[in-house]
Amino acid sequence: MNEKAVTNQWNIWREYVIELVEEVPEHKIDVIPEGFNNNIRWNMGHLLVGWDDVVTKTLEQQRRLPEEYHLMFGDGSSPSDWKETPPSYKELVSHLKDQPKEFSLLIEGNLNAPLKHSFFQMNSLGEMCQFLTAHESLHLGTMNSIRKII
Repeated sequence: MNEKAVTNQWNIWREYVIELVEEVPEHKIDVIPEGFNNNIRWNMGHLLVGWDDVVTKTLEQQRRLPEEYHLMFGDGSSPSDWKETPPSYKELVSHLKDQPKEFSLLIEGNLNAPLKHSFFQMNSLGEMCQFLTAHESLHLGTMNSIRKII
């Protein structure tokens, strides 16, 4: 698996995510349109948590994001369940910009690292990076749909 291609693909989609969220007025990122379960803020955090969870667990590293992020933005979470104030828009954008740089260094030389548990027949960090890149584009599409409605 070509390491440079994996990180380049992620960076392409992450740049699109950043471009989109920077176009949305901050006061609209918490709007949940009819027919949607989440808002743009949740999608931003969800992308961050996905990478943080997979990369750090696989490489037996400390998570880079606070535990609150994983509770607020993890699978099965929803803004309607939030009991605490979510991270600010600026904080989330900052993490979206910084995470690929930091994690590209962690991923370097580790694409063949085995996952602790198989996920949809994926068994290595490299395979999960490909999945997470597709996941990034999926949530970009969701955020774009929300943006058009709000």
